[in-house]
Amino acid sequence: MQPGELPSWLQERLPAELCNEPPHVAVYDDEIVITLTAVDVPDAGVDSAERRVAEQAAIARLREASRPLRITLAREIQRAAGLPVAWALRVGASEILFTSRTAPVMTRLNRREREVLDTLVAVGIAETRSAALAYVVRAFAAEYAAWMEEARQALRGVEAVRARLRHAPRERKPEIDE
Repeated sequence: MQPGELPSWLQERLPAELCNEPPHVAVYDDEIVITLTAVDVPDAGVDSAERRVAEQAAIARLREASRPLRITLAREIQRAAGLPVAWALRVGASEILFTSRTAPVMTRLNRREREVLDTLVAVGIAETRSAALAYVVRAFAAEYAAWMEEARQALRGVEAVRARLRHAPRERKPEIDE
């Protein structure tokens, strides 16, 4: 099974309430992340905070209801692709990623950077420096989401050029002037 085949393969196997749109499949070196977009909650004129609570409640309900099916599908995908599968669910503007892997990341931070993490721990936003760093990364990603998407699109363009160059037949070696 190729990654490009996964969205349609999943759509054939998932109930309609979990596939309001084709699933988004992201393949990484160490896992496959599948994001399902479920049917949105009805808009009954509620404010944005109530709507977010309703969306998150719908995600929790759908997560539990779909667990056995997702486990079965993940096992089949893992067997075919050789990578673990993580799931995310989106309802309206809310999205929750679950069953995802975490990976330790080594980094060197100077004193001021460590003070930022220590402050987040001291005020109770995070329990550890590791959790504080994860919080900072998520905050950056949320604040600069548009920029991050622009950077990802640029990287996809670079990847496409690299793939094209790898597969372009070469008639002869390039001449080098010495």
